[in-house]
Amino acid sequence: MSRPTEPQKKAELIEKCLEVAIEAGALDASINAIAKRIGTSGRMLIYHFGSKQELERQVIARLELRLREQLQSLQNTAVADANTIAESLPAMWRQFTTPEMQGWLKLTMDLNLRAMQGDTETQQFLERENQQWIESLTTLTGDEAVARSLFHLFQGATLDFLTTGNAERGEQSIQSFLATLRVSHSGNLIPKVQQS
Repeated sequence: MSRPTEPQKKAELIEKCLEVAIEAGALDASINAIAKRIGTSGRMLIYHFGSKQELERQVIARLELRLREQLQSLQNTAVADANTIAESLPAMWRQFTTPEMQGWLKLTMDLNLRAMQGDTETQQFLERENQQWIESLTTLTGDEAVARSLFHLFQGATLDFLTTGNAERGEQSIQSFLATLRVSHSGNLIPKVQQS
């Protein structure tokens, strides 16, 4: 078995660092703490990335790719398992709040905190991710205004879930929103999910 090339080694390190960040739900560990968790040295991380800031940039770039994959998976599962949006969105929420997703959710909230503190790169990253979610929900609902409302509902429900551990309240909020949406559409059922 041959040794990995420098780009392969760097990619492996990024993936391992991302896994550590997901487990911790944050990117705020020291470079030596990160190195210890992934079985290398801080000097090796500095060799490959130059600085902790560059390591974080590359981990966030990898996170962006993984979040898009995760979003697609959530959307595909919810759409595949539901005949209507009214069934699809609660299914997406239930999948979103599984124990496997908690590290992801905490990490994205940590990034929101960084953005609130003025980190421009993180703000840009989150803007791209938010737009991806809104586009995905627009595809699902067929209405951008509804999609934006759902996106903000999911954000608030996620914060509540992470601080209380109560996923049921988020699902109840989604159900209430859908009921309001049905009433505002003159009692008509929400249209069938658009399959891609």
